[in-house]
Amino acid sequence: MTSLTSHAPFPLQPLCDSKGRLLDGAIGWSSRPHVDCTLHGHAGRRKRWNHWCITTPQWMLSLTLADLDYLGYGAAYFLDLETGQAVAHTQFRPFALGCQLPDLPLESHSFSHSRLQLRIDEHPGRLRLTAAAPDIGGQPLQVALDIQRPAHLQSVNLVAPLQNGGFHATSRQLGLPTAGSLQLGGKHYSCVQGQSFAALDFGRGVWPLNSYWQRAAFAAAGGIAGNFGAGWLDYSGQSENALWFGGEVQLLDSPLHIERSSQAPLAPWRLDSADDRVSLRFTPRQLHRACPKLGPFHANTVQRFGHYDGVLRGPKGERVPVDGALGWLGETHARW
Repeated sequence: MTSLTSHAPFPLQPLCDSKGRLLDGAIGWSSRPHVDCTLHGHAGRRKRWNHWCITTPQWMLSLTLADLDYLGYGAAYFLDLETGQAVAHTQFRPFALGCQLPDLPLESHSFSHSRLQLRIDEHPGRLRLTAAAPDIGGQPLQVALDIQRPAHLQSVNLVAPLQNGGFHATSRQLGLPTAGSLQLGGKHYSCVQGQSFAALDFGRGVWPLNSYWQRAAFAAAGGIAGNFGAGWLDYSGQSENALWFGGEVQLLDSPLHIERSSQAPLAPWRLDSADDRVSLRFTPRQLHRACPKLGPFHANTVQRFGHYDGVLRGPKGERVPVDGALGWLGETHARW
């Protein structure tokens, strides 16, 4: 895919060779993007995935743009945290027509359909996110957000081998300060300055036909954030579990446990690391279920939105409290 705007450093490390085999030099992690995620070979099995989540004290917005090689997928989900109102729209595009997803995480991308328009335009140090849907839950949606990329803010950039010759490349970008607003029907929603953040989940690779994963994330003022996952990279020797302090990212070396207190839909969850660097409680306020399906292929996702409370251990072992930080925790079973 092509893009008008690129801010990646050069030279870039190729992800795979001309036959689609993962290169050893790409495996591992860095705090800045440096891998060219151009995919070769593996026709029908190549996956490109950009997921945005915007959190504010009053509302949350989730946007997905995906190119599954044989299918394009766009989705929008909006949640009013105060009233509980939620609306969602999903749209498919055969052979990913109208879906432009680049090979680098800091490039413009879009999903275009008459019923759903998603666009992210990258500029130096910032990006513009716009979205439009003429009918989402019976109302029109218009989104216009300005998202900052502070120079000091790092990210988790990881490449990991998967079973049966597959591989996964990701860039997890959290805590991006966000301003702007959206309009849903006759109601206007604005971002709260200093308390509104965007997160990008950029994924590229050759993924298993049948997959399961958990992912949890949050962001708070002061450059504090966390990204946690389970199920996806368990046998790869790599981990995406990380904490941010003042915008600087630190990977977690110790195993992390993500457990639900009961089977109730909105039951609290515990996230604890063996080295006590993470001791968090996640309390869901609302959940969103999505199960897009086409023939034998599907992605069954439950995403819970709520807040995190607890304690982290900083770079020098200091106690860092987490108090009502907005975030989410999701589970996905996919056959794609």
